[in-house]
Amino acid sequence: MRTFLFFMIVCFMLSTSLMMEGSAREMTYPNQHLLISVEELAGRLSDPTLRIIDTRNDGYEEGHIYGAVSFDTRTLVDSTHPIEGYLIREQPFEELMKELGVRNEDELVIYDDGLDTAATRLFYALELYGHNNVRVLNGGYTAWTAAGGAQSTTAPEVKTSDFKAKTSPYIEVEKEYVKSAIDNPNKVILDVRSRAEYKGEDVRAKRGGHIPTAVNIEWKEVLKDGVPFFKMSDDIERMLLQAGVTKDKQVIIYCQKANRASHMYFTLRLMGFDHLRMYEGSWQEWGNDPHTPITNLSEE
Repeated sequence: MRTFLFFMIVCFMLSTSLMMEGSAREMTYPNQHLLISVEELAGRLSDPTLRIIDTRNDGYEEGHIYGAVSFDTRTLVDSTHPIEGYLIREQPFEELMKELGVRNEDELVIYDDGLDTAATRLFYALELYGHNNVRVLNGGYTAWTAAGGAQSTTAPEVKTSDFKAKTSPYIEVEKEYVKSAIDNPNKVILDVRSRAEYKGEDVRAKRGGHIPTAVNIEWKEVLKDGVPFFKMSDDIERMLLQAGVTKDKQVIIYCQKANRASHMYFTLRLMGFDHLRMYEGSWQEWGNDPHTPITNLSEE
């Protein structure tokens, strides 16, 4: 173990400039504790209180961060729910975490490839169901490998845990709640789909367009090109202000199936927003309901 950790430290020393970039960027966020850098994670691989979860759909067997367990976020989808992509409820989520060996007292680090929504979807689910000690790896596995991080092909032993889920109130909202937020000056509806989806040019339901009065910031605009580190706090804040997304308002987030919305939920949590709501049904519900109001810019 000591030999392995020494090798890890050497690898990261060889890529100091990349890690310093990630670390310096992270220091500016209001809720910095929600992110972890490759440098910090490398120094804590032997920490028994830390659990690392790899949420990539592919590639785990070929290489992953030492000690990481594999989790398929597609298991978070309730296949029996009439709305496609809907998040599973408290009890089945609790069973998934038990099987994964997650304990309520664990500090969790989650990663995907970086330019993805899998890690933040799990982050959102964990916060919704009461686990609040969760961090996301800045830049994901792309940042880890770019920094020279050593890879393992051995899956750790997983022991079933006694994890208990408890749903946090007020985070999730339903369609009627979103309807009541239209034109409400104290609330902002944030659509994080692509501009083409927002305008109604890219139609992924029976109807295209967006919820009336919703503003649009595509989820991946908060990430850098190349290694997908989060952009600097000032850059993200400027982007939010331009769209009218401010901390004095309640922010209701949606996309197509709430995956991209989960990424923006994490981003806003990172930026210190407290009054957040997630519309789990998202456009998958809204766009397929003939009775919901829509704005379609492609028809203007």
